[in-house]
Amino acid sequence: MPLLRIYKTSSLDKRCNIYCHLIAKEYCTKSSHRRIHYIIGTLITRCDYTFAQIWHKESKKHIACDGKLAFFDNYEKCISCIHPGNFPLFVIQKPRPGKIEDGLIMEGLPETVDLPHQGYKGCIFTINSDNFLFRVDLESGQVLEEVYLGDSSVKFRRLQWNTIDESFIVCTTKKCQQINGRAPESGDIMQLVVLSCMPLEFICKFSITKKIFGKSTCDATIFLNILVVMHTSSYVCMYSLERIIKQSLTHQQKLYTKLQDGSSYGLYPSALTQNIEISETPECLFQVRCQQHDVMLTMPPCYYVMCPYGKNQGYECWSFKTNQKVVGGYIKPEEDEQNDRISLHADDSGRILHMKNEELRVLKLVEMSDGKERQLVDDFVIKCHEQSKHQAPIVSQSGRIIKQRRREGCIDLPERLVHTMGYSDDLDMIFLLSSAQPLSDYQAQQTYVGFYDNWNGKLLRQFVLERRAFETLERSLFYQLDTISHVIKTMDRKFECSVLKLQAVPDLTDECYTKKKEQQSPRRRVQSHR
Repeated sequence: MPLLRIYKTSSLDKRCNIYCHLIAKEYCTKSSHRRIHYIIGTLITRCDYTFAQIWHKESKKHIACDGKLAFFDNYEKCISCIHPGNFPLFVIQKPRPGKIEDGLIMEGLPETVDLPHQGYKGCIFTINSDNFLFRVDLESGQVLEEVYLGDSSVKFRRLQWNTIDESFIVCTTKKCQQINGRAPESGDIMQLVVLSCMPLEFICKFSITKKIFGKSTCDATIFLNILVVMHTSSYVCMYSLERIIKQSLTHQQKLYTKLQDGSSYGLYPSALTQNIEISETPECLFQVRCQQHDVMLTMPPCYYVMCPYGKNQGYECWSFKTNQKVVGGYIKPEEDEQNDRISLHADDSGRILHMKNEELRVLKLVEMSDGKERQLVDDFVIKCHEQSKHQAPIVSQSGRIIKQRRREGCIDLPERLVHTMGYSDDLDMIFLLSSAQPLSDYQAQQTYVGFYDNWNGKLLRQFVLERRAFETLERSLFYQLDTISHVIKTMDRKFECSVLKLQAVPDLTDECYTKKKEQQSPRRRVQSHR
């Protein structure tokens, strides 16, 4: 009973109280998912823990990673980022030859799966060069299902979500080849196939044609049941996919049903057929003209952010209600900023992220004094180049605090370059990947990972990555519970993946630790002598 009283104390509400969370995790009947993340968040920000590299792997081919799994050799070999060691978790048992062009991971968490489909576990959907779609088990690598999308006259190459873990789309390559210097005035631009995940079912297949959507049509995609059609004239038009299916559906056929010729629908040689014939242009829900078809729709309050047509730089925030730019809605980039990126915050708060070379701006929409309109203001700014002035703790793998060295004749510290950022919904934190520019061409970049409060931008903890890198083309960072996955693309077009785990900083005064080091040191001498 005393332990149950501890569970009901007010100290349990404090996220930093690890002991109370562990006791409650043992005796509470509810899910302990949140408590685990509270404990991990406390270890990251307040305890003597650091991220240490557990394995590193290089590849000449693209590395796809989501933080839990890393796929090598064109999605054929899978390595778990959660478990230590870079041994393959599985190798996809391909029933048919052909290069895997793209992959899409479906986690299939138990709390998100309906009761009739509880048998569906995590899987990855892959598509190969012969237009075959496979559903592969994430535990064994065995192909569970396959679907023949179409013949070789079209090339299905891209997979993306329509609604996450519910339905996805398969896109062909664009057919915008010019004939005698002029683009064809009619014909198919591309084909789109929509399928549901649990169970795997065929929903629709149709073509995007210039005859229906206009002579300037150049690309299309689907997201959240909205058909987005892009034009060479910089217009972006959005249509309701549900309305198109309701008005233009010609027939509905289930996968693997027997046909009159004895074949099964969706299995070779019976490919999926087009079941939507659009005879006239659908009703347009929204249309905007912007550069590079770059437009983003925010969560409520409903506004949209775009790069206006006719302007070289900058983004603008517009209101759906008034169709006017909001007060303070022009997001102006700096003149020397080459890596300006605008995106929406992943926490569904409707905030806008403006990433520059050395800082991350978080903007939000607030009501004006009249209560009718809103204006765009800064919520907070994370400045990486000012963190050294505030003595932010930078911890190495061994747990020591790294001090910045200053050369003679150098007035300012090396420039800090922001590469990418991410958001952890479970920890409610922003993590930022940045690097310090080397003082000479022969030095490698020192890479940092910082964790920040999601609502005020305060630096909670900063870690330095063990491996240094020279100039890179691309960087990506993934965080899952106690694991950080860092993927880079080097200047020689090679890929590297490093996985780091949250570990306790060793106590240098501990006798067991010193004895272990003494036992390891003679071996190293013998190996070096050999």
